[in-house]
Amino acid sequence: MINLVEIGNRIKTLRDESNLTQTKVAEYLSLDQSMIAKIEKGERNITSDVIEKLSRLFCCTVDYILSGATPEQKCTISFRTSSLTSDDLKSLATINKIVLNQFEMDKMLGGNVND
Repeated sequence: MINLVEIGNRIKTLRDESNLTQTKVAEYLSLDQSMIAKIEKGERNITSDVIEKLSRLFCCTVDYILSGATPEQKCTISFRTSSLTSDDLKSLATINKIVLNQFEMDKMLGGNVND
């Protein structure tokens, strides 16, 4: 069974590691900030669409968000500004989707990301 509290904790950790506020994540997801707070506390169900968008934003697998499965690869992004817009986050999520797809292709081919 899915543990909403653990999922919420992982989302909060990912958000904190990315130095994003609940408000910024809410804007990116087109949700209210209070909904993000409730998701992080495990008080609200989370749709598959939101999970997919969060995996792209934080450049992690859906499996990691849902189960805490250790990712084989991880990408880290550093921001040089504190004034990111929702459009900036959408662009970042698109780039991260490409990165995640490349990780998956490398895995299918049995290759190593560092090759």
